[in-house]
Formats: sequence, structure tokens, C-alpha cells
Amino acid sequence: MRVAVDKERFGPWALVTGASSGIGKEFARQLAAAGINVVLVARREAVLQEVGRSIAADFKVDYRALAMDLSQEGFLERLTRDTNDLDIGLVVSNAGTPNPGEFLKLDRQLLQATLRLNTMAHLDITHHFGAKLAERRRGGLILIGSVGAEIGVPFLANDGGAKAYIHSLGEALHYELKPRASTLPSCRPR
Repeated sequence: MRVAVDKERFGPWALVTGASSGIGKEFARQLAAAGINVVLVARREAVLQEVGRSIAADFKVDYRALAMDLSQEGFLERLTRDTNDLDIGLVVSNAGTPNPGEFLKLDRQLLQATLRLNTMAHLDITHHFGAKLAERRRGGLILIGSVGAEIGVPFLANDGGAKAYIHSLGEALHYELKPRASTLPSCRPR
């Protein structure tokens, strides 16, 4: 399925986190099909490069692959440095990973690292790029959530809580950013 994305509305570059597979990879492909260059962000550099080469060959766009772990503090400094020269008009904040299992039996440090990736990375990316988009007065933020944000899912308690944060953040920003620019699209999670 192809989704119509207007390059004029968003500009020449989009940033997609979690771009090495799944939803993130498909977002990157759809954006490239619309003629938008893509910044691909995920942990696995070899896979990112492969995705980037494929997108560039299939859609004749440029790409930049940035291998980084968004669960690590300080990632935003590098992401900012490595994208500062680009006019990014669309941000797809998709990075995340589940850790299914009985909550009390999961390692607390694993739960904390997962929570950092599934919440703080979205906060940092949305705050940084949201300010840039508001300044440029056009563009969009897409925060990828989950049905787990709406209902508690047994054996995915931590993950559902994180997705609830993303859902709430997106809902609030949809209204907060609306007055900033009439052309700034919805920030509502879908």
C-alpha cells in the first residue's frame, strides 16, 4: 500500500528511527517513494546501510544511515550533530522494543533500559525536532504507539506503560503545536 506524502509540505528530508526493520523500514520506503530523502536511525549499521542502498536504488533519493542506540543517554547530541546540515521536515519517531514476560520476573535494569528507549528517546527527539519544525513553520511529527497504550496487556506491562506515554505526548502536542503553524500537520499518534 502506498500513502501519498507531499514533498512540498514536508521538505527534502525525513528522519525515521527504528528504520532497520518493520514499521520504520516501511515508513522510510514510503517516504522515499514520495521523493523525500531519508535519515535512517537504528542500532545495526550493516542493516541500515542495506536498507539505505535499496531505497536509494529503488527511488533515486539520498539517504544517511546513523547507527546509534537511542536507549543510551547522550544520543541526541550525536543525532543533532549528524543531521544539523539537513532540512528535516518530517520525523517518524518509531524506535522501540518490547520485552515480553512476567513483570516481576524480568530484570529491572532491562525494564529501565527498555523504558528509556520507549519513552525518553521519543521525548528527546520530539522536543528537539519539534522546536525546529515549529521554527520552520511546516513539517510533521509522527509518534508510533501501540494498542497497548489503550489497555493493559498482561506480560507486556512495562511496554504498554511506555506506549501510553507516547500516546499521551502525541495527543497533547497535537493541540500545543497546532497554533504554531497552520501547515504543521497533526502530531496525534495513530
